Amino acid sequence: MISHAEPVMGTVVSFLVDPGALEPSVVEGAVRAACSELHRLDLRFSAWRDDSELSTMRGANGPPPSPLMQEVMDLCGVACEETHGLFDPWALPGGFDPTGLVKGWAAERALAIVVGVGVESALVNAGGDVAVHGSPQGVGVRHPRRPDALCAVVSVASAVATSGTYERGDHLTHPFGFAVSAVSATVVGGRLALCDAWATALAVGGAEALFLLEQLPQYEAFFITEDEKMYTTRSMAFAHRVDVVA
Repeated sequence: MISHAEPVMGTVVSFLVDPGALEPSVVEGAVRAACSELHRLDLRFSAWRDDSELSTMRGANGPPPSPLMQEVMDLCGVACEETHGLFDPWALPGGFDPTGLVKGWAAERALAIVVGVGVESALVNAGGDVAVHGSPQGVGVRHPRRPDALCAVVSVASAVATSGTYERGDHLTHPFGFAVSAVSATVVGGRLALCDAWATALAVGGAEALFLLEQLPQYEAFFITEDEKMYTTRSMAFAHRVDVVA
């Protein structure tokens, strides 16, 4: 098994790769290429760098979006429609901000580079946004009130994303002006970019978002409220679940 941790995009992106019959040097080269891609995307999509394409585009008389930026904008539009506006990057202070989707999208691209050399299985974890290739993996979800504990372990065949206020504080905004519903929200299934967006929507929308997710068979989800109660989609299955309420 080959592992690597790369500080990028304001977090640490971890790789865990089973090379199978491949030479380790081939896989290590693919991981380096994936890390280079993540840094390249960070330079383009960072909302905190004045020289990023995103910041330049949001400025007065900014240039039109590049094809990559347009791809992310189109995907944000899909997520906004799916979530009935609970995920809306155009409603955030400062202008269009795809932060709630782009990390998952970038992790997908990183995984595709590694998978492209023919590995048997691989996992990319971008600060809690996890994309999986090959056999399903058990992924632990951090307890929102106990940093050294898990609230659940979920079996992931494709993707899982978690959002909430427990790590970065009060950084989420409800697009319709209501209070944020959850301290932690996790969405499993489908592609990671959309899981990432749905996790944000679930964190801000709570039961409303959970109802919408019930209509989409490719996703299962759960969220945890301020008083540490857990609410799940009907078919949400846990490899291991910890009682959140003491």
